[in-house]
Amino acid sequence: MAQPQFIETLVTSTRIRLARNLAAYPFPQKLDDKLAEEVVFLVGKALGELDEFEKNDIGELSEQEAILLQEQHLISPALIKRKNIGAAFLSSDKSISVMVNEEDHLREQYIYKGFDLYKAYERISGLDEGLGASLGFAYDEKLGYLTACPSNLGTGMRASVMMFLPGLAWSKELESFLPTLKAGGQTVRGVFGEGTAAEGYSYQVSNERTLGMSSDDIIEQTIHLTMNLCDLELRARERMLKEKKIPLRDACLRAYGTLTNCAVLPLKELTKGMVAVKLGVALGFFKARDMQAFNDFMADMRPASFRLENGLRGASEYDCDLMRAEILHKVLPELIVRVD
Repeated sequence: MAQPQFIETLVTSTRIRLARNLAAYPFPQKLDDKLAEEVVFLVGKALGELDEFEKNDIGELSEQEAILLQEQHLISPALIKRKNIGAAFLSSDKSISVMVNEEDHLREQYIYKGFDLYKAYERISGLDEGLGASLGFAYDEKLGYLTACPSNLGTGMRASVMMFLPGLAWSKELESFLPTLKAGGQTVRGVFGEGTAAEGYSYQVSNERTLGMSSDDIIEQTIHLTMNLCDLELRARERMLKEKKIPLRDACLRAYGTLTNCAVLPLKELTKGMVAVKLGVALGFFKARDMQAFNDFMADMRPASFRLENGLRGASEYDCDLMRAEILHKVLPELIVRVD
């Protein structure tokens, strides 16, 4: 099995998501605006009694603000489309997000930076119990939690692990595993969930089956899948090094050199270069002083995040290109060092 010191180059984050509906209201697809507002109000009131949450009405967010929350995995692409009735409540540290009136009345999620599904579940299940006691969730003794999509019946839980799998992508082994995973009630998706593509060798591994399984069953199954993929990925990386070490090292070093020495850095070149540097860390060409800090830095360089967090809301693309180059020149050497 993969050793602990390698996990940080394999797993980026862990997420537990729970789908819930209020028993007293129709599912979101059947809600009119007035009832939808009532659901948002009731959820906000219940959350306020448990902790401090910031309310975000989807219809009041600018396009960049909405994309920023999506980039941070706090809301889904589907919620962005629900401008009239959608809302998201975020904890102060943004580790907890409660989407309201997406496919279900509530999509509660906790994101943990690292690999610990049980810790993520413990945190969100406590919130879920409090909300359930206050709101009254739709529940059936045989079917479990009632959801808009039958695939979420039962626990209504998705246990997800974000993984960096360049070796399995390179060997194309991941594609061959998908039918077996699906048959076992598991899946591998893109970065932003169902229907999205992989981004820079990053994949979301999760369960698809929820009915007839306990929360512990789902977590254990997802942990087992994650560790198996870790082992397969490490073996694939060994083959990459055996077959193409010099060209791979050259590509990664060139990418690092460009990112830390250019004066203008377009988004496409940044994205390609950062993926190459992360690959270099995975293959041992570089060492990350703090892998989580590096992952956070990569996330902060996404388009909406970069613009809003650097005061570039209305700036031209060229001005953004200049700022990217300046930031990379200063920050990247502090995070990543070359291994000779």
